[in-house]
Amino acid sequence: MVTIEIKNRIRNYIEHADERMLKIINAIIETDVNELSESHKEVLDERLKDHQENLKEGKSWEEIQTALKKQYGL
Repeated sequence: MVTIEIKNRIRNYIEHADERMLKIINAIIETDVNELSESHKEVLDERLKDHQENLKEGKSWEEIQTALKKQYGL
């Protein structure tokens, strides 16, 4: 399928799409458009480095689940 055919097919689909599908399509567009800024990437890189250097610190997922279940009576 050529690009123009794909665009036409998507346009036709959107014209008849329900709200749920439009929200899904919009989320895909937002994900594609919203790249992380350099400052956000730096923060994430710093946090990842800190995590890798301190693997013993923090809690396991199981510990977090147990604490949340206890806290909220689940």
